[in-house]
Amino acid sequence: MTIVAAVDRSDRAVAVIEQANELADRYGVDLHVIHVGDPTVDAREDFTDVGEEALRAYDGKPSELIVERAQAGATDVAVEAAEQVEGLEEYEAVGLVGDAAEVIRNYAAEHDTEYIVVSGRKRRPLGQALFGSITQSLLLNADCPVVAVPHDD
Repeated sequence: MTIVAAVDRSDRAVAVIEQANELADRYGVDLHVIHVGDPTVDAREDFTDVGEEALRAYDGKPSELIVERAQAGATDVAVEAAEQVEGLEEYEAVGLVGDAAEVIRNYAAEHDTEYIVVSGRKRRPLGQALFGSITQSLLLNADCPVVAVPHDD
């Protein structure tokens, strides 16, 4: 069993990993820190003069090299986020590519995940919680409980 901390490039990733680590310790399971990259966006950061279509192979999908680079970059994001968490010693950093909500759900299902931990948003004055599209999709569609760590935006 695992606890999955799904992180982005923001400073909110630290709070997500801290909460996920607390759950992993409590349940005695492994912690996986994952980041999902978009190969067409991540690759364009390296090749700013190349359009999205130019990054795709003939079948309309990103080329294997672009996907490998995006996956390596996503792993780096997960590692960098985890390294910011004081006292975090045991975790697996995983970089994935694709539609973030779908990829996170599939990863969680494949790894017998106990909880997915993601970043939430601060509540509105009327008490309504605000969520980004990825968090909302996970809350509605994941096969395991999803913990949304609140933060100020």
